[in-house]
Amino acid sequence: MEYKLSLGAWNTVFAVPAELVDKHLKLAGGVQLKVMLYLLRNAGQALTAEMIGEALSLPAADVNDSMLYWEQTGLVSVCDGIVSPDPDISEQISSVSPEVSPDTEEVSQKTEEKPEPKHNRILSRPEKPDLRYLSRRMSESPEIAYLMQAADEIFGRLTNNNDKATLLMIHETDGLPVDVIVMLMQYAADIGKCNIRYIEKMALTWADDEIFTLELAEQRIKRLTDGRTAAGAVQRIFGLESHSPTEKETELSDRWINEWGFSEDMLRTAYEICVDKKSKYIPSYVNSILERWYGQGISTPAQAEQDRLQKGGKKKMTYGGAYDISAYESTSIADEE
Repeated sequence: MEYKLSLGAWNTVFAVPAELVDKHLKLAGGVQLKVMLYLLRNAGQALTAEMIGEALSLPAADVNDSMLYWEQTGLVSVCDGIVSPDPDISEQISSVSPEVSPDTEEVSQKTEEKPEPKHNRILSRPEKPDLRYLSRRMSESPEIAYLMQAADEIFGRLTNNNDKATLLMIHETDGLPVDVIVMLMQYAADIGKCNIRYIEKMALTWADDEIFTLELAEQRIKRLTDGRTAAGAVQRIFGLESHSPTEKETELSDRWINEWGFSEDMLRTAYEICVDKKSKYIPSYVNSILERWYGQGISTPAQAEQDRLQKGGKKKMTYGGAYDISAYESTSIADEE
């Protein structure tokens, strides 16, 4: 009697490196994975890019790009057309899995040496970490792995290699701690600006301002939030809800309300003076009016009127409604630009 073990589709199996699954399943694209799996299935056979492309319904150029990807990550080396495991890969890759929780004891006890932060770097500089270095850092550092995992959750999608490289550069080159970067990403998501360009720009500013602790990050976010709230209030008071405030306008709004403490009546008064004088809203002009009032302690429309009378004005200015522009222009307030 003969016996035969039948495993069905499992009768023919081939080995897949654990590193491919542990590190590259998230990083690699569908084309790169298809090419590598096809190579592994047909190990020992001489295959051209055209043959692989025909089998996978892919252009030969995409096959070549995929092989370059795997070579750059360090998973394989290519010499004279022979694809083989990189002999140095075992020394470059740590046994630590990248899928870890930030609450593990290892993260709390592990202290990494970070390079001195370099400030004032140019946005989108070309020296971003390559895929090989990115993969190695994610593998050997639970903290870096957590950063990338948090980014996926906050972005609501799998972040691409460029996103990950940028985040790694913010941490290792600019010196922002991982928890601060995560807080920055969450703030960007909360205000609807969760894109890597905005996050990188903000991170550079934070690095220049040496915001390297959670306490300082919380203070900055509170200030930014207060500024956005003030900008919304100013837009409502001025009747400009459809206008999206610029960064400068948000900064001025924060100053007028949170720093100088002007009321809605005073803001509306300054706005109407500006429109009557300039025929349009000019934030810098409104700021010059409010700056003068703040410097002289003028905080009510009545005080502003009294100030005008003391400076020799002859005609009464009515605040909150129509203005006698000739009377206003006779005061020193109108001279502020």
